[in-house]
Amino acid sequence: MSEDKKEEKKFEVDYSNLKPLDIKKSKGKFKTFTNGSVIQGTEFQPYLGKPLVVNLDEILSIYPSEDDIGTSIHAINNQSTWKVLEDFDTVIKRISE
Repeated sequence: MSEDKKEEKKFEVDYSNLKPLDIKKSKGKFKTFTNGSVIQGTEFQPYLGKPLVVNLDEILSIYPSEDDIGTSIHAINNQSTWKVLEDFDTVIKRISE
């Protein structure tokens, strides 16, 4: 097996076993969540399930994800939409810490 294939295999995800990370309470404008974004068209998912840090100053809106898995956080000026595995209530609680 080539080195590239070994590297990709390391990032394959068991979609039936996705869970938010155990994130400790934090203070300040940067909050950590569990990345729930999926790269379409590939099993190679190097970011899914990894920590994602969001600057609270960049958040415009928060809403339940359209696929009922996790929550979507929308940034100001249409810069980004982050999908996180935490449920809506957990996201609201965490940004209010």
